[in-house]
Amino acid sequence: MQIKPLIGALIIVLALAGCGRAPDGPQVETAALDNGLQIIVIPDFRADVITHMLWYRVGSADEPKGKSGIAHFFEHLMFRGTENIPPGDFSKTVARLGGQDNAFTSYDYTAYFQRIAKDKLGQMMQMEAERMQKLIIKPDIVAVERDVILEERSMRVDGRPASLLAEQMRKKLHAGTAYEVPVIGWRDEIEKLNAEDARTFYRRYYAPDNAVLVVAGAVTLDEVTRLAKIHYGGLTPSNRPRAPRRAADALTVTDFALPETLIDARVRQPSWRRIYRLPQAQRQDKDQFAAADVMAEILSGGLTGRLYQSLVVDKKLAVSAAAYSDTNRLDNGEFSIYAIPAPQTSFAALAAAVEGEIAKLQSTPVSAAELRRAKRQLVSDLIYARDSQQSMANIFGRAAMLGLSPQDVLAWVDDIEQVTADDVRRAAQKFLVTAHSVTGHLSAPDARDVQ
Repeated sequence: MQIKPLIGALIIVLALAGCGRAPDGPQVETAALDNGLQIIVIPDFRADVITHMLWYRVGSADEPKGKSGIAHFFEHLMFRGTENIPPGDFSKTVARLGGQDNAFTSYDYTAYFQRIAKDKLGQMMQMEAERMQKLIIKPDIVAVERDVILEERSMRVDGRPASLLAEQMRKKLHAGTAYEVPVIGWRDEIEKLNAEDARTFYRRYYAPDNAVLVVAGAVTLDEVTRLAKIHYGGLTPSNRPRAPRRAADALTVTDFALPETLIDARVRQPSWRRIYRLPQAQRQDKDQFAAADVMAEILSGGLTGRLYQSLVVDKKLAVSAAAYSDTNRLDNGEFSIYAIPAPQTSFAALAAAVEGEIAKLQSTPVSAAELRRAKRQLVSDLIYARDSQQSMANIFGRAAMLGLSPQDVLAWVDDIEQVTADDVRRAAQKFLVTAHSVTGHLSAPDARDVQ
């Protein structure tokens, strides 16, 4: 199992689907069962394989206060035994049938998937339906998996200074909202999770009316719907939609001028980063968020991006620099800038150089050539991604979790194409506001004075 904390740009994969307007693009079809299960099918007959994904509208941001980590913890429990599947046999069965399976948890959703031969689709549905409502949750099983999660936290977060700093920064950036808590959870709260917590969480969220079934591959909507009725149709809905969450109205960060610092003997390479808190993405503002993605590509676009050319090539203040936009969340999004300083470069000098590039974006429209290159790169990345069946299932599944329809997804390339130089300038003015950000400094204790 893996944690997917929504780092990186879902926008980028969403844009791929705009290619669906072409005859050879994805022809997405939808249906729903009487118990509320939504179905999305992306036919792809290039090979007799399918990707079967079950998405649940629950992530770490939906956890009860004081129970952080339970969404990801429960993802692990789902691979334990059910009434008819012995402990550990779920993944063993998938592998024995020649397939692969995994799962991931984010702030806003949890997903489970199998990639396998088409003729095994019914069996995958049967197994997923089994663990949707017949999971065995006992104290001894919970204790074992809790220890696994704690060890995972030790390796992925506590043992990595960069991860600790990112956690520290987001706690400050999203203070007062659900996103201030890391997806994996706080160690002291994970240690207290018990079987009753797990049962309560299971009954609340694991039901067909809180799930979306996505199947990509050599199947039709009729085939998938027929099998779904057999295996998922008899499951009982919870009739309890996820509770509404409130995104932050005020974007200003308390003490934004004071950087979050982490000095750790394990650090081999100092780094500087800044994360801007973005407003919640709204349908009526989609052009602004499309412009934010184009802006990220202009700043970060490989060796030709503005940050690399300015900080690395021209001024030689850094050895690398990048930016990315993450606006596809249920609550507040993020825009991040990251740089590794060159020897003898202070954090202050690096910050000044980055702010200089931002000021240029805010005051002067980008050139026609830069704009064209950024759009072309975004779209070409997406066209390549279309070759992956699993990517297609991810695209439309994640979109559904965020309240986007397949039609919303299919229109995204048009939104990118309509971005103008002035749109990018306005996005920089609106989104890259220092008072809405947290800056982080990562260094070793014996490093030079980089403050």
